[in-house]
Amino acid sequence: MLLLIVMVNSCYVPSNLRTVVFSSVNNNVCKRLDGDIVLYAIFVDSKFTNPWSKYDIETTLDSIRVATEWIEQKALEDSVDVHIQVAYHKTLQGRVPIKNDFSKKTLSGTLYKKPLWSGVRDIYKWADKIAKEAGLSMPRDTSPITNIKNDLKNRERLIARLRDHYQTDHVALMYFINNYYSDEISATFDISNDNNVEFSIVSFKNPSVIAHEFLHLFGAYDLYLTQYDVKKRDKKKKDKLMEMFPNEVMAFAHRNLSSLNISDFTKYLIGWKKEMPVEYQRLLLKKGYFTAKY
Repeated sequence: MLLLIVMVNSCYVPSNLRTVVFSSVNNNVCKRLDGDIVLYAIFVDSKFTNPWSKYDIETTLDSIRVATEWIEQKALEDSVDVHIQVAYHKTLQGRVPIKNDFSKKTLSGTLYKKPLWSGVRDIYKWADKIAKEAGLSMPRDTSPITNIKNDLKNRERLIARLRDHYQTDHVALMYFINNYYSDEISATFDISNDNNVEFSIVSFKNPSVIAHEFLHLFGAYDLYLTQYDVKKRDKKKKDKLMEMFPNEVMAFAHRNLSSLNISDFTKYLIGWKKEMPVEYQRLLLKKGYFTAKY
């Protein structure tokens, strides 16, 4: 099953320094995986996905908590202070799912329509419409300090309100669609640019898939072979990475979460390690180039 991450400008090379800077830490909303974090879940119904039942919602929330507790434990083992609060959209009447259809029936059908930028644009519109409706459930901004009140019209404005409400800079926005027995993808968008707020769309309740996409939001890269790895050199790199990390959550997201770990490579990308280990630099970079220290 493919788990897609859309990344733009994932690194740049200053010619005078010969240093590669991965734009994964201190970037966008989810800057680094530490401190107080809110995972804000929005459950979405559509004509072409399974409707959310009370049982489905409750068991998915259980899986989200399993995933976040696993990440907190891995952080503790690395002496990193991480506290993840799980919150989710519900109306004042207690209703949870928001209804909104994909333009091409499914997530994969919408995302992979040609040209690709058109599919991504449609996903952005889908996500913004849902965020606007979810914003209706948020308490009004009545602070006397501000002159202009937050117009909750898209995901960026929703996250701004959530940051204010939960008093944290780190808000991980995750949309959940109910495809528990379908052949579908999960996707994370915009982790490495400041043009759009990053967010995930998760199709399954598997805790390892949830942890995988959550880590994407904080800068982790896919370490398995994707359909975008078309060059021989790229395929060779991914094959080697999967050999080096046989139990890495970013490489084997559909395994049991308790059997997986977070490699030092991923820890560097999410801000848990100040330096990338030399053996990984040799694999990923051209001779004479080095990764930056955080």
